[in-house]
Amino acid sequence: MAGPAVQTPTSDLLPEPARANGVELTEVQAAAAKLYGQGFDRKQISKILVDHLAGPRKTTGQLRTKTERIQVGRSKLRAWERQQYFRDAVWAQAVVKLDMSTPEILLGIAQKAKRGRVDAARLALEVTGRHNPKGEDKPTAIYVQIANVPRP
Repeated sequence: MAGPAVQTPTSDLLPEPARANGVELTEVQAAAAKLYGQGFDRKQISKILVDHLAGPRKTTGQLRTKTERIQVGRSKLRAWERQQYFRDAVWAQAVVKLDMSTPEILLGIAQKAKRGRVDAARLALEVTGRHNPKGEDKPTAIYVQIANVPRP
């Protein structure tokens, strides 16, 4: 006798690739968007998802070879890439990856600044709030009024 089904916990912190721009993505599209967001290219994704992108049979009923299935998968991915909702899902996943690498980016900026790169040092100081590039926080003008002193 099987036990009760266990639901996997979901997190509200990460974007859900199954819904992009109001359009519901299929599980295969969501998986492809996640792979694109992680930096894989079309050829790699087509090989990874070959069993899910193209069926084993052609419309004529003949069996497809693995090469043909990869080719069909690539063309399906190419068609999805033209869709705005799919690109939005890829963008959401790519932003998460970039956001997770922020500490390494800041560490790299700090290392370049220590080596003498002025632009890196300036950027590091701007990020930490210790430098204002445009002088937006200029001190206000101070007016001193002295009473009962005749003007020359």
